[in-house]
Amino acid sequence: KGAHSRCGRGVARGRSCMADPGPPQRVDMATAGAAVAAAAAAAAMAGSNGAEGPRDARWQEVASADDDEAHSKARAAAKVHLQALREHMEQAFQAFARLESVVFQSAESVKADRRALNEEKKQAAADRQKAEAELAAQRDALRREKEELQRAKEQIESERKQLQSQPQLQSNQLLQQPQLQQPQPQPQLQPGLRTQPPQAAVAAPADPVPLQTVSLQTAPSESRSVTPAKVPSLPRHVLVFGGFDGTADHRSTEILDLNSMRFAVGPTMGEGRSGCAVATLDEHRVLVAGGFDGNRSLDSTELVDPVTLKVVPGPRMGTRRNACAAVRINANRLLVVGGSDDASELDSTEILDLETMTFSAGPRMGTRRNACAASLLDSNRLLVIGGSDGCSDLDSTELLDLNAMTFTAGPRMGTRRNFCATALLHPSSGAALPGTAPGGGLLLVLGGSDGSSSLDSTEVLDVSKMAFMPGPSMGTWRSGCAAAVLGPEQLLVVGGFDGSNHLDNTEVLDVKRMSFAAGPRLGTWRSGCAAAPS
Repeated sequence: KGAHSRCGRGVARGRSCMADPGPPQRVDMATAGAAVAAAAAAAAMAGSNGAEGPRDARWQEVASADDDEAHSKARAAAKVHLQALREHMEQAFQAFARLESVVFQSAESVKADRRALNEEKKQAAADRQKAEAELAAQRDALRREKEELQRAKEQIESERKQLQSQPQLQSNQLLQQPQLQQPQPQPQLQPGLRTQPPQAAVAAPADPVPLQTVSLQTAPSESRSVTPAKVPSLPRHVLVFGGFDGTADHRSTEILDLNSMRFAVGPTMGEGRSGCAVATLDEHRVLVAGGFDGNRSLDSTELVDPVTLKVVPGPRMGTRRNACAAVRINANRLLVVGGSDDASELDSTEILDLETMTFSAGPRMGTRRNACAASLLDSNRLLVIGGSDGCSDLDSTELLDLNAMTFTAGPRMGTRRNFCATALLHPSSGAALPGTAPGGGLLLVLGGSDGSSSLDSTEVLDVSKMAFMPGPSMGTWRSGCAAAVLGPEQLLVVGGFDGSNHLDNTEVLDVKRMSFAAGPRLGTWRSGCAAAPS
């Protein structure tokens, strides 16, 4: 209506609406519709009033032009709206496509998570079955170990009773010998015992008298004291401690029965230990010192009772020591020598007071020695052998004066030896090695590594001459082995590393023949183990 009125006012003023369209106006579909309706009404009025003539024709022309302009504007507006609608639809389609992609990705992620969850469930079920199987196997192994321990305890108890009865029998036999060798003097019985008449002693033998009630007395010129000979106690078992099997440092131990020469499962230590040192303190205590637990060197110790097979913590050392050596130097003291504290090789020592069970600093060696060996030569001397100073393996030794507690240089070996083992033997004169003093002590140094390979050679130190000489060769290269004395003329060598494999075999040295023979087999590979007779 506004557009139509503006055109009417223009005609009334004598001007054309086309000549002065006025200011531009926004035309929409409603305005265009109104213009069309007005034009139709004007046309109807023109038809009914034909007298208007030219004026109505002019009006119709103007209305027609307005209608064309309105239609053009409406079409333009429709195109704009259509284009906007297309853009919105395209944007909507794009948003839908993105939403569809996100939904599909989420669905795939959910499927993947579901598959992973199913796999985890399957793996968990398999792990559970495996753990249950391992637990069952461990229970069976524990049951077998308990049975073996029970049998070992029974056997130890039986052997102890036999050994308790043997000294009394030997003592009785020794007491009988002087009585038979001295028939002239008549034995005098203790007061209170009935005696036989003298003629009865000649005519017929007297009734047997218990030997423990007889006091043998002779004439003053023939006086002699009779004391039972001291029977040296031989070991009945050998305990093997710790070691490394290529994957783990063992807490386990094994016990060798020297009667059957078979290994059985021993007590379990509190910590895994390879490169530990052991020393027997008394019948019920073996000290296990230091070592490596798979992560670091240890300063802890443990006390193992070879009779009851119990393990308890021992005193703590002042320094972490892996691949150290330990020797009991007298009734009251034990010496721990050298080793490594993970940072460097050590030249220090520590002394354990066996009464207070506390460690204190000991004398310092002249050379740093990791993986050395040590042995008591006699009541006044201790020898430390070989090892590594961090730069090279050593062929030198050091001698400790137990009175002055100072180290001096000892005899030099023929071969550099790191991770060797040593043991002192006292063979009989008939078993002496050629070139050694009969009846003297022989210190054997066994195996080890010379820096390039494991060794099967040995060396023998004649303690009376303090000089090394070549010994018999073992049947296997052994670095990190252990040695235990079985008797005056037998020695056991245990485990080690041959350069390729960790070993579970042993060898026995016959000192009379100075030759090695295969020994019993361990239940586990053990290099860097330790051994002690009991």
